[in-house]
Amino acid sequence: MRISRVNDINLHSLSFSSYFHIGDSCYIDAKSRALAVKREFPKFYGNEGNFSDFPIFSLQYPMPRLTENVNMSVLNPNPNICVNHITVKGVSSSSVLQVGSSQTICAEVRIKHIRQLLDPEAHQAMGIPITSTKREEEV
Repeated sequence: MRISRVNDINLHSLSFSSYFHIGDSCYIDAKSRALAVKREFPKFYGNEGNFSDFPIFSLQYPMPRLTENVNMSVLNPNPNICVNHITVKGVSSSSVLQVGSSQTICAEVRIKHIRQLLDPEAHQAMGIPITSTKREEEV
């Protein structure tokens, strides 16, 4: 067993299934799912966006298989982990910030990015200027 000592830590943001731990751990499982929808015209409905509608959220993620034996010998004459100062702006989306050791860490984030852009006819009907440079037909 080891002792982790941290004199000072400045962590600004910890979000979206992230993990901050001082000390040793056996198992960390951090998972995060998100639908990121960017709409050119910001109209939102209350009950839209089901993870089950997108295959990326139901696919089995691959687990690495250990195919070789690893022999390891560790000698800790001083079993202390001493850290003076840590400054971190952000830990996000199933990330791990740990001072210590962990036997197993499983971290997974799945994000489906969706861009919903208006066609030129909708721009014209709504009086919105078209911001794209050229349409594909014009090139």
